[in-house]
Amino acid sequence: MVEFRCLSYRIVLFLQHSSGDTLKNMRKLIGASLVIAFAWGLTSCNPVKRMGSDVYLLNDNTIKVDRKELKEKLSPILKQKPNRKLFRVYKFHLSVYTLFNRGRESKFKNWVKRTIGEEPVILDSVQTERSTEQLQLYLNNIGYFNAVVNDSTHLKVKKQKAKVIYTAETGPLYRIRNIKYSINDFRIRTIILQDTANSVLKSGTGFNTSSFQKERDRVVLLLGDRGYYEFNQQYILFNIDSALGTHQVDVELVIKGPDENDSTATHRIFKLDNIYIRTDFDPLELEESIPSDTIRELEYHFLYSDLKPKFKSSAIAERLYLTEGDLYSIDKVSRTYKGLTSFGIFRLVNIKFNPTSKDSAGTRWLNTFISMAPIPKQDYKIELEGTHNGGNFGVGTNFSYRNKNTFRGIEQFEVRLKAVLETLPNFVDTVDSKVKPFQFNTYEIGPELSMRIPRLLWPLRRYNKSFSNPVTLFSALYNYQLRPEFTRNTLIFSTGLEFSESKYWKHFIYPAEINFAKVDLNPSFIDKLIDTGDPLLLLYYRDYLITNGRYSFIFNNQDAKLRHNFFYLRFNLEIAGNSLRLMDKFTESNYSQDSSYQVGNTEYSQYVRPDLEIRYYNKINQHSQLVYRLMSGLGYAYLNSDFLPYEKVFYAGGANELRAFNARKVGPGSYKDTLNFEQFGDIKIGGNIEYRFDIVKKFKAAVFLDAGNVWLREDFINRPGGQFKIENVIDELALGTGIGFRFDFTFFIFRIDGGIPLRNPSEPKGQRWVMDDAKFSSVVYNFGIGYPF
Repeated sequence: MVEFRCLSYRIVLFLQHSSGDTLKNMRKLIGASLVIAFAWGLTSCNPVKRMGSDVYLLNDNTIKVDRKELKEKLSPILKQKPNRKLFRVYKFHLSVYTLFNRGRESKFKNWVKRTIGEEPVILDSVQTERSTEQLQLYLNNIGYFNAVVNDSTHLKVKKQKAKVIYTAETGPLYRIRNIKYSINDFRIRTIILQDTANSVLKSGTGFNTSSFQKERDRVVLLLGDRGYYEFNQQYILFNIDSALGTHQVDVELVIKGPDENDSTATHRIFKLDNIYIRTDFDPLELEESIPSDTIRELEYHFLYSDLKPKFKSSAIAERLYLTEGDLYSIDKVSRTYKGLTSFGIFRLVNIKFNPTSKDSAGTRWLNTFISMAPIPKQDYKIELEGTHNGGNFGVGTNFSYRNKNTFRGIEQFEVRLKAVLETLPNFVDTVDSKVKPFQFNTYEIGPELSMRIPRLLWPLRRYNKSFSNPVTLFSALYNYQLRPEFTRNTLIFSTGLEFSESKYWKHFIYPAEINFAKVDLNPSFIDKLIDTGDPLLLLYYRDYLITNGRYSFIFNNQDAKLRHNFFYLRFNLEIAGNSLRLMDKFTESNYSQDSSYQVGNTEYSQYVRPDLEIRYYNKINQHSQLVYRLMSGLGYAYLNSDFLPYEKVFYAGGANELRAFNARKVGPGSYKDTLNFEQFGDIKIGGNIEYRFDIVKKFKAAVFLDAGNVWLREDFINRPGGQFKIENVIDELALGTGIGFRFDFTFFIFRIDGGIPLRNPSEPKGQRWVMDDAKFSSVVYNFGIGYPF
């Protein structure tokens, strides 16, 4: 007998002897019952009973409004909200607080209540009244001038719980009829009237006070980009006439002059006079020192304290969008600030303007002072990492050194050294392929050199200021990998450029990448591959040469200041081998009868490989969000290649996608692997849904559902069921679910995910739902750094 008590509630479960399937089902039922009983028991503990009989727990708020589209907008306005719920059902934090609020106080109990628990929200009639007033005010502000809001409180006396119902009748929406402009300043009037197409206020749209504020902001920016340095929102007024009797309003936009006593006074425009730049500013100085030297270069005045400047003036000028003689422009100031901070070598960038004594024909002048405080030129970092996936352990370290101003042009030179030890299945050992934890049998090491130049080089140099913060990159990487089955040496060279088209769009263009790999297979491993009778395996474990070009773009409309829903979109297109094929087509000097065209006795790859990833982040409240992801990819080898190279095939499973399955062990299609080899495909489709929520500030959790698989384009006899067929896609998707915990250490997030397979496409049809066979031992654990997506 199992007994559970909570105050006046008592649950008793009797376990009786059974056998066979009945016993198995009973155990599942009992387990579920215990969980439900525990949750119900905690929830049933009355958190306000000891506070008095006239105290009520605010259990629920309900908003009833005759326009359903307004309901979600009204909820955040309420001044008093019930205790938060996990999955919108269970008040976990309140239950924890109640549980640890009983008995004698202790430091531990207080710590739990403070960090995990949440005090009960007690019904407050004053807050209810304020909420009603705020709802009324909000409806008036969005054009429902005749709205009426009432509230009613419903009490459950015995349970000491309360429910508040807010009822809103909006009435008709008032709309803007006419928009009139009252502007005495001729120049400003001309600017505003020429830009009315971009006005936030439109005839026929609903009245909304936020629209008027947005219009104020727009006008200030519009004039601020045309030299009006001193113009601000206090000069903009709106006169609203709602007494028309037609549920409409007339709007008058008024621009006041700079002098209330002089109606003929006009706002002055400002131009930039001298521009002073200092790159060795120290913000900790009590009094700013006067630089010992001033050099005029490229129309700027560079101020230096040292005899030898640390930064080339031409490098700084690449990110300056302010020019002497130009009109003052808010947009150019913002672009200059972002450009200088994007260098990554200044911890502080400050731009100030001081009006000068120069004055002519309504135009005034500004001296510009740009001060930058640099960070240390060099740094190094050592990172330790550990991985675990499906019983495979790994440890590694990364050492990196950076010089952020290598040739005084803010070029960032970086050296990285990576070393990894892992325990992976041993395919060579025919007796036992299992490896004990921390008995490492895989070694990987390699350096990487990279140079990041904050500008475009010839012949694209003239486009430097056409793009936002352009960067040219060069990199070289060597990697040595030793496994029981093979030894692989990889050498990669690449060059490319990155730039932002706008606030949300970023482009990556890599016109030239060279990837060469030399693979030496263990003779025993070759024999084992031959014994499988699968030619694909031998083809994938071979030398390869890839000469490709790659283009990617990323759209991300996340705004750090505004915590709202946002999209993330990444598209990548890679094309390889065409340039070599074109040259060989004319020369035919490298043609091999057996393996087509070659370079240095190595057949080069020719393929096209697009892939796409879409994410949507849906904020539920400040403590939780839903994240959705869809991804797909296709690899098509042609002409000089029959198959994609090993580095470019698609995999499924692992810590960042199908977390209920071991890495590279899913698919292709419904193929069932009996040899424990890595599985791959030419086509990939996958998706994830993850519900993320806070348990405490630094401790978060997530519940996830993952789906996906890979497929082959062709039908191979050694991989039955592996070919992609559109009619079989849904049936061949692997499904997994689980829960994960995230430990937020500010600078990085460490996570642990535990996944259980729900559907395994490698099982026979009709037996692919495997959740009934789930055991504790079938949980796949994954460790990782950062969010999976």
